[in-house]
Amino acid sequence: MHEIRIPKLGMDTLECDIKAWLVKVGDTVAPGSPLLEVETEKADVVIEADVAGVVREIAVPAGQTVPVGSVVGLIDEGA
Repeated sequence: MHEIRIPKLGMDTLECDIKAWLVKVGDTVAPGSPLLEVETEKADVVIEADVAGVVREIAVPAGQTVPVGSVVGLIDEGA
């Protein structure tokens, strides 16, 4: 399983709000596929998949605030 993590989004950004998931559990993704949209104090950012596979879990729903580095979902690379 590959963890979907919130990447470092800027020097001063410590957390972000998950605005929307652009995939659902069971969707197949490829590297570069958009997964979710997050909002920081300065910008909206689309987080993309790093690996190919199937989305197995969305651990944090839209509307939640999470720290940078948090695991927010899982992709099954073997699927």
